[in-house]
Amino acid sequence: MIAMATDTALLFDANKETARLVQYDGELETLRELMGVDLVDTIRVDKHHIIFVDDEGFLKQHPTGFQVTYNKRTVKFAGSGLLTGDAYGENAPITLNIPDLDIEVLKFKYETREA
Repeated sequence: MIAMATDTALLFDANKETARLVQYDGELETLRELMGVDLVDTIRVDKHHIIFVDDEGFLKQHPTGFQVTYNKRTVKFAGSGLLTGDAYGENAPITLNIPDLDIEVLKFKYETREA
């Protein structure tokens, strides 16, 4: 396992259907720019890592999302996300072993309701 720099995060880009390392300074405005969203929520991966997700991903019916599994914990979200280290609410290095992440791109189909 290699600890990354504090300002490195893993971006799950729903538009490009990729996951890649990016620079992240821990600022909300940077987070919104990287993800292309207004509202964010968090999903805890483990004690030291979180994924910021589009809080309205399913509401917006984003057609693409991700399933991320690490250490037998699986999370799914619609839209983009950003995995980063977390030290009691402060930005921290990613210390998990990136190859141990199982990342799948998901395609969502939503039913339309007629009034």
